[in-house]
Amino acid sequence: MPPDTDAAAEDPSELQQRLEADRAAVQQWRRVALQREAQYAELTRRPAVRALLAAERRLAPLVARAGDVGRELRLGAERLALSAGALRRDSLRRSRGRPAEAARSVAPALSRRMAIVVVGESDPTWQGAVSPAVEVARVGEPRQARLALDRAIETCPDIVGVVAASTEPLDVGWLDALTATVDGSVVAAVPLVIHPVRPLRWATPHDGLVRAAGVGLRLDRDGTPWAAALGAGSTPPADGVAMPVDAGTGAAVVFDRAAYEAAGGVAEIDDLDAVVVELCTRLRSRGGRVVLVPGTVVVDHRAVRARRELHVAFDPSGPGWAAAIERSGAVLRRAADSRPDPPLRLALTVAAPSAKVAARWGDWHLAQALAGSLRRLGHDVRLQTADQADSLAGRACDVHVVLRGLHPVRASEGQRHVLWIISHPEAIDDGELEEADLILVAAPRFADHLRSRTRTPVEVMLQATDHRRFCPRPPDPAHIHDVTVVAKTRDVLRPVVADALAAGLRPAIYGGGWQHLVDPALVVADHVDNELLPTVYSSAGVVLNDHWATMKAWGFVSNRLFDSLACGTPVISDAVDGLAELFERAVLEYKTPAELRALVEEVLADPVAARQRAARGRSAVLANHTIDHRARELLAALTATRAAN
Repeated sequence: MPPDTDAAAEDPSELQQRLEADRAAVQQWRRVALQREAQYAELTRRPAVRALLAAERRLAPLVARAGDVGRELRLGAERLALSAGALRRDSLRRSRGRPAEAARSVAPALSRRMAIVVVGESDPTWQGAVSPAVEVARVGEPRQARLALDRAIETCPDIVGVVAASTEPLDVGWLDALTATVDGSVVAAVPLVIHPVRPLRWATPHDGLVRAAGVGLRLDRDGTPWAAALGAGSTPPADGVAMPVDAGTGAAVVFDRAAYEAAGGVAEIDDLDAVVVELCTRLRSRGGRVVLVPGTVVVDHRAVRARRELHVAFDPSGPGWAAAIERSGAVLRRAADSRPDPPLRLALTVAAPSAKVAARWGDWHLAQALAGSLRRLGHDVRLQTADQADSLAGRACDVHVVLRGLHPVRASEGQRHVLWIISHPEAIDDGELEEADLILVAAPRFADHLRSRTRTPVEVMLQATDHRRFCPRPPDPAHIHDVTVVAKTRDVLRPVVADALAAGLRPAIYGGGWQHLVDPALVVADHVDNELLPTVYSSAGVVLNDHWATMKAWGFVSNRLFDSLACGTPVISDAVDGLAELFERAVLEYKTPAELRALVEEVLADPVAARQRAARGRSAVLANHTIDHRARELLAALTATRAAN
């Protein structure tokens, strides 16, 4: 298919507004044509160019009949631009020689052994100009380049390279020029890439202009790296010194073999540009330099499918770039960050299925508080729900912390993967443990158990409270109740509610799913906003708490206990090992419905003593169990495990 053009007719009402701009464009191109008048005159003596001019003369009456002054001026500007583009390409070829022709009399003398892999089905015209000293392998698909290079490396070349089959160099010595630049800290070199000058029928305004003077990595608003085509749309320079760039494109690139091997080689990805950018970035992360050699020019004949692609090296939303981020996301993002020393960037993924319902999930608010603490410590944080776990912005973070719910979140090679197991211990399998780089567990007993199941480092990190939100509040008459329960049900009668009802208590219940399980009159609300929750706790005479069976068996302490005590509220809970010591015996524990009733009556009969006991628990929470404590513990564990590895 032909490339995009500007052939669509303009709205006549807009022509007058663009007239001055058109005139300015015509004047600019006239100046260019005058500056090159002598060269142009020589060019017009060539048969192919004479045919082109004859075609233009045949089109002239059609333009005149159009009677549209603005359109005529614009077409004139485009003709001049296309002629200048043809002149530029022809001038380059004349000064450097046509590769295929020059190869018959001049063979490039490479001082170092070289092996290149040509990727693609077509045969470029320049291959006849490659020196016999260069080992050339051909593959049909980008993901096949790795195996071909691995085989080539067995012959121990000094330089290896990747070239698109559709690339047309304009200089027979182009490989010499690139190879000569690869030395010392320079571990990769790339040529200046320009657009082809197409036949008039398919010509576009960017013909003969720069397609990419190297690649520059950038970050979008979401923190996702993308690859900008540097210098896109500019006039190719006549020459220039080598200059550093972030990466090159798939049109052509050469690497120092030792540096190539140390960086792990090219990825098996079905996008040649993404392959090259990812490898160049890994080379730079190891201290190497990638340079553009502007005097070495190649034409990239690959189609540009849309205007938006003119300024990007490749589709940033395509599967090739997603695969590159999967492999080296953190390295790519750091290379794209313009700050001299970017802070650690963490992605926190919670079990809430989407942002639409996240506010109803307790782990979302826990993660929000953790994100706030990490940011106050100077780090960047991305908070995301389960449906965003595979987002490119998340996969490009340095660390992925998963607040583990019922379902696993896969790890990716390009970042450190951390599991924080705060619930559902029964759902963790050994494969997920081995995939992680660090495991944090909100229960010492379960942490000990996991250490026997995996080689991955396991540390204890309990749940905590957001002490900036959960603190004593004035009681609200709408939420004053002797006995309060805040909990969702999984379509079963939770133990503490069943025991309370069996003991003759009538707790005020906040949470979803209770209407068909208890007297509807007991249900105050099927949801309470997290912002209101401190007031609900502060207004309660006593808060009842329980744990699901698997969490209780493994010693997981409910986050509700941390939050309630932080508000200075008396709490009664089912018995869990270690609970008394954790909160300095501020939480009363029961085992039977009769014990529960007795403890409730004790608290309500002496509220002063109950509040004093709760204040002791609040002090314990503030001293050891705030979200700030957990943020520092997380960072310390990351540092320790990195040092150990």
